[in-house]
Amino acid sequence: MKVNDDIMETPAAGADRFFKLMDGSIKGLKEYRLIETALELEVFEALKTPLQVRELAEKLGCDPMLVPHFCEALVRLGLLDSFEEIAEVEEELRVKKGEERAEKSRVSPWYVNSELSATYLLKESPFSQQHYLSEKFRNVALWARLPELMRKGPDVVEKGPFFGEVISCMAENARCGLLQETVRTVMENVDFGKVRKLLDLGGGHGLYAIAFAKMNEQLEAFVFDLPPVTVKTKQYIEKYEVSNVDVIPGDFFKDELGTGYDLIFSSFNPGGKVPELIPKIASALNEGGVFVTRQVPEENTESNPLFNLDWNLWTFEDTKKGGTGYCFENSVPFNEYVGMLGDYGLEVFESLDMKEGSRMVFARKK
Repeated sequence: MKVNDDIMETPAAGADRFFKLMDGSIKGLKEYRLIETALELEVFEALKTPLQVRELAEKLGCDPMLVPHFCEALVRLGLLDSFEEIAEVEEELRVKKGEERAEKSRVSPWYVNSELSATYLLKESPFSQQHYLSEKFRNVALWARLPELMRKGPDVVEKGPFFGEVISCMAENARCGLLQETVRTVMENVDFGKVRKLLDLGGGHGLYAIAFAKMNEQLEAFVFDLPPVTVKTKQYIEKYEVSNVDVIPGDFFKDELGTGYDLIFSSFNPGGKVPELIPKIASALNEGGVFVTRQVPEENTESNPLFNLDWNLWTFEDTKKGGTGYCFENSVPFNEYVGMLGDYGLEVFESLDMKEGSRMVFARKK
């Protein structure tokens, strides 16, 4: 029997590569939906104490046939722990003539939150990421509209409401290591005991200013940001009970920053690569004062087209994006921005590469 040559021909492009790409993408989607659904059903809140499948299904109002598979999938992701309990039956059963033994029966598994979910997914945890996840879910909803956005262009959002919503998300992220690392790095490179007046420029939640203020009780710290944002800032100031931190509502592109600062701090500020702000910063500093800025250099984002696409799916009404991630139309590359500091009397004395591709630069006013 002659074999048809066509049916024995294999594709020129390897099938393994194609199916690995597609299956991996779909697996990620399934895991995302698993986590999103667990949060929506409040599975983690229900499993603060161990429950068996039937108890959990009843508590959640879910199908008892699906719940065990759902839980085991969360176990596989490291978000739940499971264990089995061996129980002795109270009555002795005669198994063989003249021989008795306690029969053991295996009960269904018990499930409880893992350390990971208890730390980041419970509402009352100090490191809860509830707002961070809400923001991620909104981002996913944006990607669900990708065909529409590709045709009509990016969504236009208002600055005030946008930053007002993401402040809690950013604060939660900062609490999980970024804040502590940043504060320690600043204090290691600045004579912090001599700092009496500090400005957290575009400081949002104000946690950096709050942490600095707790480290130096003689410090007077100010958080400068948009009026809708500083409403949230005040809530964090009250939460952490600091009396030496205040807010300055305004738009740093239009309003003055104030004067007499020994330290101006800027972390992932949207205006952190805009040259027109440098003269304002320099004027606001005392002689010998220090400007600290943390940004992600372009070389660490240009090679990530998926991130750059994500960045450009939305924009502000009065400020256009600059193409690559974390850049705006009036921005310049971060290395170029740092080079321009010297033109305004700010001499760079330290540059440190930090986690997640960011860089922290220290400059002193001559």
